[in-house]
Amino acid sequence: MLKQKDTPETVRLSDSINDEEIKYVTVRKTLIKKWLNSLDIYCELEDVPNIALLGSGGGDRAAVSMLGSLHQLEQDNLQGSLLYMCGVSGTTWCMSSLYSDPDWSLNKRCDEVIKNMTGPTMDLKKAVDWLIMRKDSDQDFSLTDFWGVFTACYFMNEMDTRRLSDDAHRDSINPYPIYSAIELDCYRQDDTKAVWFEMTPHESGFSGLGAFVPTSCLGSRFKGGTLIEKSMEMDMVLLQGICGSAIADTKGNIAEVAKKIWGLFEGHESMMLKENMNMVERSGKVKVCECVPSRVVRCVFELIKYAEDPDPLKTWKVITTLRQLLEGLVSSKGEMLWNMDPESWKRTSLVERKKFIETVSLEHILSSDSWAKDWKDQRCNCNDSIFWIVLIFFHLLIEWKWGTTSNFLFEIKDARVPESMRLKEKIHLVDAALKINSPYPSVLRTSRKVDLIISLDFSEEDPFETVFSAKQYADELKLPFPPVNDDIRKEKDHPQDCYIFEGQHTPTIMHMPLFNLQNCHDENEIKKEREKYKTFQLHYGAPEIDHLLKKAQANMRNNRDRILGQIIMAIQRRKKRMSVAQ
Repeated sequence: MLKQKDTPETVRLSDSINDEEIKYVTVRKTLIKKWLNSLDIYCELEDVPNIALLGSGGGDRAAVSMLGSLHQLEQDNLQGSLLYMCGVSGTTWCMSSLYSDPDWSLNKRCDEVIKNMTGPTMDLKKAVDWLIMRKDSDQDFSLTDFWGVFTACYFMNEMDTRRLSDDAHRDSINPYPIYSAIELDCYRQDDTKAVWFEMTPHESGFSGLGAFVPTSCLGSRFKGGTLIEKSMEMDMVLLQGICGSAIADTKGNIAEVAKKIWGLFEGHESMMLKENMNMVERSGKVKVCECVPSRVVRCVFELIKYAEDPDPLKTWKVITTLRQLLEGLVSSKGEMLWNMDPESWKRTSLVERKKFIETVSLEHILSSDSWAKDWKDQRCNCNDSIFWIVLIFFHLLIEWKWGTTSNFLFEIKDARVPESMRLKEKIHLVDAALKINSPYPSVLRTSRKVDLIISLDFSEEDPFETVFSAKQYADELKLPFPPVNDDIRKEKDHPQDCYIFEGQHTPTIMHMPLFNLQNCHDENEIKKEREKYKTFQLHYGAPEIDHLLKKAQANMRNNRDRILGQIIMAIQRRKKRMSVAQ
């Protein structure tokens, strides 16, 4: 285990990497040198190339494909070459699961994560208990908390409550991990320099500004660069929610978010009803709160539960109750309830009833400020935590509040920090894929001296968009980036399995699209694969996961010799630079 010195709990303004990362990567490079020697490739420590593996976003598709890629790199004895591992969006879900094991690169952790993803659904009670804990912690609570739990339950199938800074005390056995997000306001203002936010075990902050705090202090309150109130660091559940929250971009996604998160509550409601029945059997009674908010929430649970039931009477009873509870408290859309009579309801088709229920349920969520008045005025004594969580969820949906955390640059006085950043107490961290769907900005920092970038592109559509977006970012910030020929855009529907971009005094990039003409027969198969594995669909089944793993593995296996060749060339370039310097 590396000896960790105490990190000052202050803001660090510098373009350099921090001392603890330097210590980690120096030891890691000695291990990479031993790996090179095992392949009969010999060089001095200063000639060992800095190689970064980048995984793009793409939801579950990216998480599974990154696992398949890493599994094959290990099979081909190439994993030992990696100094950095960086991810955005879905790739970070995979990374956080892998790094929960301190020795994952030495064992079968990839297999364990895959098994977990295809196994039985996680106990939803753990998810709701986590939300209750977060709500009670008095820290910033937003839709990102719900999205993190959704990710944990429906994609990775585990609740990882360790903190990222816990990894700071580990040996250099694994590549150094870098997780990426963006600041939402800077993204909307097109502020390229301030937009990118990286999180590592030792330090987190704005890559372009060169402004960082110890990761253990991320979320704590700072003023003028000085810590004034220490808060608990976010855990990996919340980090996954931040990194995978592309849906936060527009409030037009409100119905989609409501529908996905509702499954958590619906499953927990079923458990609650079962527990209540057990209590009735034991004591003959159970206390159920009769305040309007609790009754409305229970009705919405039942409406959604019976949405696809062929018997219209079940839902009609619930609608009748809602009409009595909410008359005069909902909008014109909500008043659809009052315009429906029993006979008309019986005559509607199952499809029509389902659509009606979805519309009315969403409208009740959006009008919760009116019917939850007793709760907001604290006149209700209900102590049922799940209903409070549901009502808070409704309220956050209306506010559309994502990724809120304390801004450590608040009132700091330094020319590198823009005034817009200095003036706000809170920032909003969301999915970096909204800006660039691959974590290039973190490895383009010149202080990391990256020689070779292996870019795994798991994007749903144009597999070259990430490269061109990264080049634009590099050009705007005057960072080294190799030339990229515009003509490759013509191949976006039928890409090859690997493209190499080289330049003078720039990192070399190996760009590898997931679906290509080598692991797919032709353009039609590529199109079918892309349509089969959509970013925002719910979790894939075991057969789909197995198929996707094989595609990703084939991609790495087909390029093994090419990767090894580029590693040797990177060593030669380092040697040449050293000889010129002398």
